[in-house]
Amino acid sequence: MTRHRPRAGRRRVATAVLAGTVMVLGLPAVGAHAAGGPDAAAGHRTTSGSALRAHSAALVSDGDADTYWQAGKKSGQWVQTDLGRSRRVRQVVLRLPADWETRRQTLALQGSADGKSFATLKSSARYVFSPGNGNTVTISFPATLARYVRADFSKNSAGSA
Repeated sequence: MTRHRPRAGRRRVATAVLAGTVMVLGLPAVGAHAAGGPDAAAGHRTTSGSALRAHSAALVSDGDADTYWQAGKKSGQWVQTDLGRSRRVRQVVLRLPADWETRRQTLALQGSADGKSFATLKSSARYVFSPGNGNTVTISFPATLARYVRADFSKNSAGSA
């Protein structure tokens, strides 16, 4: 697989995602895992509303923080991971490549049992990714059961979303 790395200081028009980590809670005790719990997204099937060929949705769950999904120019800039079965989800960690410049992205998180009908896990909000925070954003929400977890992007300061 060819790896594509942006040059330091170069602005990329990527709508998101990096290593999309979905944190799950152990059952049956809600809250049994700390924020550093298991990465439920690793190795699972990831799809998107659009993608540039070299930056497919599959790169979200490949475990490599230097690869990333980049949305195409079409509307519907979302990326989702199929966790394989319903899991109790309470947190999503989004990580951009470490050498990217600071950017702000507005996104909402959604969950679904069937991949067709989605409910809001976290309403749309603006998040700041910067070298100072490791280009990582942790988004927590009340624990819920979901098989599919989707990040729906509406704005990106590095380019139009």
